[in-house]
Amino acid sequence: MRRLRGAFPAMITPMTERDDVDHAGLTSNLHWMNGLGLSGYLLLGSTGEQVHLSEFERALVLEIGRRHIPTGLILIAGTGQMSTRATIEESRRAAEAGADVALVVTPSYYQKAMTANALAEHYRAVADASPIPVMLYSVPGITGITIPPAVVAELAGHPNIVGMKNSGSDPQVAAAYRAAAGDAPFVILAGSATASPGLLLTGLCDGVILAAANVLPEATVALVQAAQQGDLSGVRHHGAALHHASEQIGRFGIAGWKAGIAARGLHGGPARPPLRNLTSEERHEIEAAVREWQTA
Repeated sequence: MRRLRGAFPAMITPMTERDDVDHAGLTSNLHWMNGLGLSGYLLLGSTGEQVHLSEFERALVLEIGRRHIPTGLILIAGTGQMSTRATIEESRRAAEAGADVALVVTPSYYQKAMTANALAEHYRAVADASPIPVMLYSVPGITGITIPPAVVAELAGHPNIVGMKNSGSDPQVAAAYRAAAGDAPFVILAGSATASPGLLLTGLCDGVILAAANVLPEATVALVQAAQQGDLSGVRHHGAALHHASEQIGRFGIAGWKAGIAARGLHGGPARPPLRNLTSEERHEIEAAVREWQTA
C-alpha cells in the first residue's frame, strides 16, 4: 500500500439546509479536489459525521465517492462501530461500495473495558473478516482511548492490517508506534495538523489525513511533498498554514470546516445537530481567514 504514503483530506459530508446529505455537493467537492495532487480521500471519518449518518446514508456517500474518485486515488472508508460484529458488517458494505481501505476507530462506549487485549482481539477479528485492508484509528481527543503501542506491535504483522491513523499529538506516543511496527510494512498517517510537520520530518509518520485539508488541500499536498524532499523551509511554511487553519477554523469543529470549505466556493452546509452551527459573525470570521490565505 505504498500509495497510502501521501496526503488525504478527512472529508466533510456536505448537508442541505433540510439536513439531508448533499449528494450533488459531495460530487462537486470531489471533482474540484481530484486535480490537486491528493493521494485519495477519507470518507465517513470523524470529520465526515459518520456517527450521525444512517446505514443508508453512509452507503450512498461511499457509492457517490467511488463513482467520482478516480481509480488511481485511494478511497478510505470509516467503518468503525461500537461492536466487532457491526464493524465487520460495515467494512463488508464499504468493500461492496468500492472502498479500498477500512479505517476502524476504537470502540469507545464501554471505554473502561477497552483494554489492550480487548482492542487487539477486536482489530484482529475485523481484519480477519474484512474483504479490504484495515487501518487502526486512534483519536483520543474524541474517544478518550489511545491505542497502546503494544497493540500495534501485536497487529503490525497481520496480513490484512496495513497501518493506522494516529490523531494524537504526543511525539513520544508516535515514536512508540513507529518502534512497535518494527520492520513490518505498516503505514502511519498523522491526523493532527499541528503535529504533522514534526512527525513527517522525523519519519514518525508516512503521510497525513487532515480535516484542515478540506480548506487547504493544496497546502496539505505541499507539506507532504516538502517533507519527502527534505525541504525544511517548505515544511515550515505549509505546516504553519495548516496549524493556523486548525486554530482559526478547527476550533469551531465540524461546522467550522464546513464553513471553511464553503468560503472556498465549495459545498459545506450545516453540521447535523446536536453539533452547534455557527453564528453569522463566526462565519464571517472564517471567510476573512480564508480570503487572507488565498491572497498570501
